[in-house]
Amino acid sequence: MKKKVRFSLYAKATILISVAALILVEVAMFYFSMVTSSTNQNRYKDIGNNLSATVSAVIDAEQFKELKGEVSAIVDATETIPSIDDRESEEWNTYIAQFEPIQSKPCFLEMREKLRKIADANKQDADCVYLAYIDAARELFVYCVDSAPDEDACPPGWIDPIFDVNREILTNPERGFPAYITDTEEYGALVTAGVPVRYNGEIVGYSFVDIPLATVKATQAGQIIRLFIYLVVTTLVLAAIVIYIVHLTFVRPLRKLNAAASSYDATNPEGTHEIFKNLDVHTRDEMAVLSASMVQMEQDVYNKIEELTRMNEELRASQQETERMTELANKDGLTGVRNKASYEQEVALIEQEIEAGKMEPFALAMIDLNDLKVINDEHGHRHGDTAIITLANVTCGVFVHSPVFRVGGDEFVAILRGNDFRYRKELVAEFRKKIDQLSRDEELSFAERISAAIGYADFEEGKDQKVIDVFTRADEAMYEAKRSMKRRAN
Repeated sequence: MKKKVRFSLYAKATILISVAALILVEVAMFYFSMVTSSTNQNRYKDIGNNLSATVSAVIDAEQFKELKGEVSAIVDATETIPSIDDRESEEWNTYIAQFEPIQSKPCFLEMREKLRKIADANKQDADCVYLAYIDAARELFVYCVDSAPDEDACPPGWIDPIFDVNREILTNPERGFPAYITDTEEYGALVTAGVPVRYNGEIVGYSFVDIPLATVKATQAGQIIRLFIYLVVTTLVLAAIVIYIVHLTFVRPLRKLNAAASSYDATNPEGTHEIFKNLDVHTRDEMAVLSASMVQMEQDVYNKIEELTRMNEELRASQQETERMTELANKDGLTGVRNKASYEQEVALIEQEIEAGKMEPFALAMIDLNDLKVINDEHGHRHGDTAIITLANVTCGVFVHSPVFRVGGDEFVAILRGNDFRYRKELVAEFRKKIDQLSRDEELSFAERISAAIGYADFEEGKDQKVIDVFTRADEAMYEAKRSMKRRAN
């Protein structure tokens, strides 16, 4: 019988992690290639916008206006401009020949020299810099001066169509030519940007910058190669670390546990303890052997019911600790009443009752301490805390059967139900009476002679959809009470 090949758990983990690492590299390369492409395009669009704006700022606008005037005079005088598609025709050559005298004029030569200097200074990014204007009537793009070498430059009068992406320029010259990408047979793939050039507030024409996408792609290729090397190295290192961690934290302990389980002896706990201290066993397939060993250990676990009892007691203690921590999490640390998080939980329960149509009558009482800022500013935050604690004690003392929440620095909410709801008017009056007594009690400290306003509102079935509806009315009632107190004080 042919022996089946068996892989250890360590080998399986290594293979799985290696495959996952390769997939991760592939996915990361695809994702980052897309991100890099978009980022580089946006970067070079920004370069185009900024460089064309720089050209617009440094170019002599008066010279440009003079040059444009000479070019446009010839263009306007040409009754029929040859088709852009016929640039190899005799008619086209005749049309372009009209502009040759312009190319020897000082204004043209000076502007071309300045553009070439700008282009040379930015040759790492920009392909060429040029000036042109828009013939809105004929919907044409007319060149005036180009920084490219003579054999590649578009001479004065050279025309191009206006692409759909830029047709808004015909009705909105101020828009300019925010960076856009084109790919034509004549010029290739380019990032182009254009900014208005103004003379005495008037748009003379536009300064343009062309950036070949080959530059963008070259930059992107370099970034992708560096990214690939980084990803491969990082993935290999991480995979090795993960494999080693899996070995230390999973494979080796499982082997040791399996050996210990196989030799476990319930009648000799001391000897078993020593075995667990010196675990050192190697297996071909740890999980398979461990599974068989657990069957033997099950009988021992059954006979160790007292261990389960101890664990149950620990679980009970843990649950009690969890309940205690939950209580602390819902309690305000300064006053001991419930906090805002507890209030929001209570609101959620009430709104469930409202939606289920099982809502019992309730009201919200809003309480707000007066002049807390004055107390803090003039006497210190310690006295402010005393005032807040005093208000919390009074509120809890009046609304004994209602949950009280601190929802702000000096704001409290009581949810009135049952008897507190039935006697809400009396309780509110009692609260106001106690506050009035406190404010007049000369035996109390300054911080304990507090003043506070209270307002309440009832839940109105059919009208209120959410607790916030009741809260808003109670808050308004409280602020009206506060204003009334101020009027009486004045």
